[in-house]
Amino acid sequence: MKKKIIIISIFVLIIICIVIIIVITKNKNVKDNIDNDVYGTVIYDKNGNVIVEPYNADVTKEITENITIEGIVELHSKGRIYIFNGQHFGEQGIEMEEYTSANIVDKNQKCIDYITLQEYDTSYIQPGDLLICTGDYLKKGDPIYNELDTKDNPIIVLKESDYNKMKLDVLKGNNKYSSSVTIEREEINYGGYNNYGYLFLKYTLEDNNHSNTKYCLPFVVKAYITQDTKIDGDLQDGKSVEVQYEDLTEPFDKLNLKSIKVLEN
Repeated sequence: MKKKIIIISIFVLIIICIVIIIVITKNKNVKDNIDNDVYGTVIYDKNGNVIVEPYNADVTKEITENITIEGIVELHSKGRIYIFNGQHFGEQGIEMEEYTSANIVDKNQKCIDYITLQEYDTSYIQPGDLLICTGDYLKKGDPIYNELDTKDNPIIVLKESDYNKMKLDVLKGNNKYSSSVTIEREEINYGGYNNYGYLFLKYTLEDNNHSNTKYCLPFVVKAYITQDTKIDGDLQDGKSVEVQYEDLTEPFDKLNLKSIKVLEN
């Protein structure tokens, strides 16, 4: 009988130990999640105590009133229009200071075509279009939640097809638009297959042909260096360059460079 009681007692102790370990582990995981779920770095008060500020991604941190922003449409669905502050090239993205990321509530606002000035509703907006919007910009705890309240202001829509025609004119050297070219990012592997590598080239397209306002509508192309590319100068990020392409019928992310010359800044 004694032996049976001892065995039962040991079994109960083991169960109690297991429960204690589970509770301690659970509490530690909760604490770790709380520690990781903070906005910014750890802050100490004057007494040396840690102040933990909860991370509220969707809380407004700052409001800029009556501002005009530009961005390329990435998503338009379920009552939301999302514009990105740059361009995507597959998994790679190039951000540009002239553009702003923002979520815009689709309130069926009036839209005006950039080229024709004809009026439409928001069903006119498609991914790839460039939008010029005016309103109050709400900066959030996480940039992906930033919003633009367009209020009663119309949205100017530069359709992707028209934007691509403007880009092509610039690449052909058409003087209709003012533009300069800089190396935004270089990925070169000399000594590899065919000296293969590529550059992201930023064009600062400026246009005042379609309205009384001059708009800066920069864009980026992905240009490849081959063994036949003539290179004059040291290719570095931020350098101004002069370029020629082999075939401008190729997509803007598959252009081969015929020549590239670094200009003196």
